[in-house]
Amino acid sequence: MQDPLATTKKSSVNNKLNNLILKHSSDFKSICDGINEYIKVSNSNIQKLTDENQSILINCVNGLTKVAEYSIEYGNYKDTWDYGSYYEHIYGPELIVKSLKTNCDYRIGMEENGIYLSFELSYNSNLRYMDDGFWKKLLELTEFDGFKYSEYEFTSDKQRKQFPELFKTNKSMIYRIMRKYFFSVINSDYNYRSSSIGEFQITWSKEKDLENIIKDCCLAFRKMYQLNYKLWKISKSKRK
Repeated sequence: MQDPLATTKKSSVNNKLNNLILKHSSDFKSICDGINEYIKVSNSNIQKLTDENQSILINCVNGLTKVAEYSIEYGNYKDTWDYGSYYEHIYGPELIVKSLKTNCDYRIGMEENGIYLSFELSYNSNLRYMDDGFWKKLLELTEFDGFKYSEYEFTSDKQRKQFPELFKTNKSMIYRIMRKYFFSVINSDYNYRSSSIGEFQITWSKEKDLENIIKDCCLAFRKMYQLNYKLWKISKSKRK
């Protein structure tokens, strides 16, 4: 039997998303045009240093900025945001969306396969205080198509050789996160101590329509923000 409270909550979320889409739908064509034009130029042999191509880059960034603004509007966060910075990598621009309240970054950009939203968990020293609800929320991100978790800072060879059985399996994301966290905490070698336990990214393919990308981005961004907010709140309480 379906929980009527859960059904009502889902309906409320859908209504809020649909209203946001309806409100901003007139912008969607210009967003798509800006992104598609950048893809077209980046796939050609045209040099990226001309004034015309610079304007194409800016139009693409403006489109990503709109997606960020919709996500922030949907979340209705009691926060202040800075999203005036970006950089251009090999596949396209990446917009940096910064929460000034929590000092956490979220990134909306373009890669070879499409548009992505990514973030890292901040204040990782507070992971030990998180309850099961936190980990459930993190696992909800895996339900989005195109989700991946990447470790890009690894445990020292010394520790891998000391505990080889702990590195024979990599199937569970939660296991890999906690493994990285615990080894970072106990590592006496400063060069291998890190506050990062990896990057979480959702990528939407170029074939997916913008409306559904925006809906997914709004939902995923909110979950990402809630995770970092919980970690930040512990540090805020400690300072008090």
